[in-house]
Amino acid sequence: MTTPAAKTIHLLTRPGDGPGAREAFVRDVHDRLVPRLLEATSGPLKIGVTDEPKPRPSVIPLRSENLLMVSTYGEGGARVAEVLAAEEGTLAGYRVDESTPVDYTRTWADGTRTRGVVLLTLLRQNRRLSWDDFMYEWHGRHTPKAMRLHPLWSYTRNVVTDLAVAGSRRFDGIVEEVFPIGAVTDLAVFFDARGSDERMKANMRAMTASTARFLDDGTVDAVPTGRYVMSIRGAHV
Repeated sequence: MTTPAAKTIHLLTRPGDGPGAREAFVRDVHDRLVPRLLEATSGPLKIGVTDEPKPRPSVIPLRSENLLMVSTYGEGGARVAEVLAAEEGTLAGYRVDESTPVDYTRTWADGTRTRGVVLLTLLRQNRRLSWDDFMYEWHGRHTPKAMRLHPLWSYTRNVVTDLAVAGSRRFDGIVEEVFPIGAVTDLAVFFDARGSDERMKANMRAMTASTARFLDDGTVDAVPTGRYVMSIRGAHV
């Protein structure tokens, strides 16, 4: 598990869920925005972008907007915010403490799409719980269960500590989970239970009960994204 690290996450959303709108958004991100973002910060840059059509059906409700997530470390967040603030769409920003209980070893080049799909989840605390109890349920009980019952090869928790952009919607946590490609459309893949309906149903019940304990029901937003990591200034997607 990594030591908690200070990080800034910016989310830029634009309407348009049609294939043409999504493809245009992705091209704009890669061809125009990423070079500008790389110029704005000398540190590592991680982006997530809705680079595939919204799956229908999906195993959980998914947001349909075009979304760009930009993660920076250290002092780069303010400069990235200046770039994104000039863009069409709605900008939100969060300062977070990041921890990664399980992660892959990256063997592919900068700017190459990470294998699988990154399910980005924006969550709110169950207000019946104190903050300490919320953190215990999320980190101490839910995280080990999620890693056991889902086929995850990376799980990153971001605890929101402050808003980086005034007026951003309030969230208490942002989770990045890397699944196999088929996980968002196939329950058996999502719950790591291919070939066993009994195991799938048991895992579904366990995860539903676990999330109900610490999340504000009905306020969770989930978005499937592709992840690209650039750790060297001037790298190209």
